[in-house]
Amino acid sequence: MEELSMIFLHIRTRFADAFFPRLSEWVAAAVICGCAWMLAVNKDLMASAPKPFQLMLDVATQPTWAKVCLFLGAARLIILFINGAWRRSPHARSMMATLSCFLWMQIVLSFSATLGLSVVGFAGFLVMDFLNIIRAARDARTVDDAYAGSRIGGPL
Repeated sequence: MEELSMIFLHIRTRFADAFFPRLSEWVAAAVICGCAWMLAVNKDLMASAPKPFQLMLDVATQPTWAKVCLFLGAARLIILFINGAWRRSPHARSMMATLSCFLWMQIVLSFSATLGLSVVGFAGFLVMDFLNIIRAARDARTVDDAYAGSRIGGPL
């Protein structure tokens, strides 16, 4: 029983250490999951206001966008949880932020037709995730360099 409590303590400590530095990634993943929920619950959201959603509808249907958002958001949350609890995963974090930028760009371009507040809000997420790509890539470089350094002088 003591081993199990030590495992949970380790996961909690590691997760807490990794959560706040990655807060913008957690927020972006949560917003994507929220978009999936909104698109799934409000079945005629895109059809009722086709002008701001026209570009997105040209790419895929609303149910497809809901599934894409659900997959992307859930996968990103899982990767962030694994990154915080068990092992560093900066390569996966960078990849997920890059895929998220595709989604943010689609939303920004779609809403640019109305030039409303939604353009500013989602453009903020686009810029934030672009910065998350850079931060995760920097973390990946650090992990790669540490791994390469541990192999120097070691057995081949």
